[in-house]
Amino acid sequence: MKKIIEAVIMIGVIFGGIIVHIEPSKAVETDFSVSALIPDNQIDKSKKYFELRMKPSQVQELEVLLTNNLARPMTIEMHANTAVTNDYGTVDYSNKAPQFDNTLQFPFSEIAEMPDEIMLHANGSRKMKVKLRMPSVPFDGLILGGLHFSEKGGLGDYVIGVILSEKDTVVEPDMKLNGVKPSQISKRNVLKVNLQNIKPMILQNLVVEARIYKEDSDEVLYRTKRDMLRMAPNSNFDLGISWKNQAFEAGKYRLKIVATSEHNIWKWNEEFEIEKDLATKLNSRAVGIEKSFALWYIGCGVVLLMLGWAFLMNRQKTRKSK
Repeated sequence: MKKIIEAVIMIGVIFGGIIVHIEPSKAVETDFSVSALIPDNQIDKSKKYFELRMKPSQVQELEVLLTNNLARPMTIEMHANTAVTNDYGTVDYSNKAPQFDNTLQFPFSEIAEMPDEIMLHANGSRKMKVKLRMPSVPFDGLILGGLHFSEKGGLGDYVIGVILSEKDTVVEPDMKLNGVKPSQISKRNVLKVNLQNIKPMILQNLVVEARIYKEDSDEVLYRTKRDMLRMAPNSNFDLGISWKNQAFEAGKYRLKIVATSEHNIWKWNEEFEIEKDLATKLNSRAVGIEKSFALWYIGCGVVLLMLGWAFLMNRQKTRKSK
């Protein structure tokens, strides 16, 4: 049986240098393996991914060694993907066609060229080349991407990270809150908060705390805290705040949110409104909503009043008949 191979790439930036850590998960058997052949312009030759110092308009070929560990031929599909931030708050190298952030100048997928696939003979190895064409315009910060490899028709996959830079200029981090909207995740009501990293650097150790209030109240309705988040350069993602299996109620609300990364802090106060039509639409699709007993209590009260009134009227009629 084929084993699933996952590569988890954790990348962080500190002032004065870049730290990248690649931890492939272990498997009893691996169908294939990949390894980066480190070039001379590698910043740290002890690393097993590409971390290259480049120049404007530079053209360079990278080499990767692919090895088939099975006694049968296989075809490996390959993609050069731009790093983005997924809605789990992690850097994602597997998305072949992401929607690029509006601040991203140089997507890695437009700089790197590689074949779509390569055939490996049984128990054989082959070198594969990736051509990089750097932008003619100088830039500060990082271009981040990943070389993604997967067996055609199989489950295993590998990623080799690629970090490209031209200088040691320190890029100060900055974030934006783009907006909020009522939505759903897996058919459960959430408020989606779009957070954006607007700089060409990796935000690491990001902690986000959010609280939701009614417009004129200080009572916290819903809250969330997420830590150890990472954001790719010039990317955005939707932070989901659970509505705790409650129905959306139309009305005006306030969102208070605080994000911290290393020594940086950002605070936002955002007012938003949930429209009645949208609340009704989302509630009708939601699963697991806890039903409110308020209407049931009101209905029971009305029924009891009517029964009491009928009992009194009937009693008065009985007395008159006597």
